[in-house]
Amino acid sequence: MKKINLKEVMCAFVLVVVFFEILPNVAFAKTPGETLKDMGYVIGFADGKLHEERVMNQGELVALVVRYIEKNLIPKKFSFLTEKNGFDRFVNRGYNFFKISYYKLRYFSIKAYYEISSKDIYPGVDRSHYLFSQIVLLKAYGFRLPDGIDVDAKLTGAQFFNIIYGMLGIDETEFILNGELPQSEKMLVLSVVHGKRGSSLSHQSDSYITRNKAFEEFLRLIQPGA
Repeated sequence: MKKINLKEVMCAFVLVVVFFEILPNVAFAKTPGETLKDMGYVIGFADGKLHEERVMNQGELVALVVRYIEKNLIPKKFSFLTEKNGFDRFVNRGYNFFKISYYKLRYFSIKAYYEISSKDIYPGVDRSHYLFSQIVLLKAYGFRLPDGIDVDAKLTGAQFFNIIYGMLGIDETEFILNGELPQSEKMLVLSVVHGKRGSSLSHQSDSYITRNKAFEEFLRLIQPGA
């Protein structure tokens, strides 16, 4: 009977441990689309797949940015006073109720108007379009959708940044000229400008980009330090 070599057993054990430590990070690493899906920004297609290999169209990027706006830029609670006592809390409850009711009414009114009139809420977007409810949301809360977006057209590198800049209200000229901008907005401008200049999309202005590339760039812009 062959004698067991303790040294060989220990080496094999170490290799197995290292293998299973590395395997999850290599074999099961998430794609940019899967990461954004976990964050609630991407839904996917009817078959349950993200199809990151496909070319993204402009409307799909609009949908992605709207979900980002809804989760991060639309307040879930409104306050009027810094709460120091019961009276402040009473005022804030009333103010919060008023503001939430106001925006709900705006959303309902805008949605009803375009449904009844059968008008496009945006060129190429009627009440049956997948972007309809999202554009209603933008209008209700005062966000703008830039002119010139062809929601069914393929997305280029240049259009990627045009849509991002336009929907998030970022204007580089305003940043340079206006010293009164809040620090949070300055940081947002800086991160996006840095992202644009450091992005490979700068060299793909007229080229179509895949969903995977668009997801990767969007993820980098909302997580500048990642």
